[in-house]
Formats: sequence, C-alpha cells, structure tokens
Amino acid sequence: MNDSRIPEPILTAMSQGTHIIRAYREYLGYSIEDLAVACGLAAEEIQNIESGLRYNKGYRDRIARSLSIPVGVLEAEPDISDAA
Repeated sequence: MNDSRIPEPILTAMSQGTHIIRAYREYLGYSIEDLAVACGLAAEEIQNIESGLRYNKGYRDRIARSLSIPVGVLEAEPDISDAA
C-alpha cells in the first residue's frame, strides 16, 4: 500500500508485515487495551484482528474513528466477522 495519507513510519511497519491497525496503534502509543476501550471492542478482538483474522465493516469503522485513520484507508480490508 502506498497511500500518501499514511505516515511513513506506518508504511514502513506495514512493509515489514505489521497489520495496519497495529501499526497505527503503536505509532500513536496506544496499548491493545487502550484501543479496546476507545472503540468498544474486547482486547481479544483487537488481538485477533491484528493477527489477521477478518472482521466486519462496523468494527473497521469503530477502530478507524478511534485511531483517527483517514477515511478509506481500511476499505481494502474484508467485511467478514471472523474476529468476534
């Protein structure tokens, strides 16, 4: 992914195999628990998503808002809820 809206440290982390949500979370200094509280998901759900399990658009939108991820950056992610 080469999106000019994404900060370079996040792109670097992603190029090394880090999930985009984890890259943003770590870039912003949030723990899994911080993000879980901010978006209303369980810490285990965040861990599952960051491990690559698919998740639905509702989760994606909540996480994106919580991390202030630019609109559309996560749109390429699948809309299936396997992480719950």
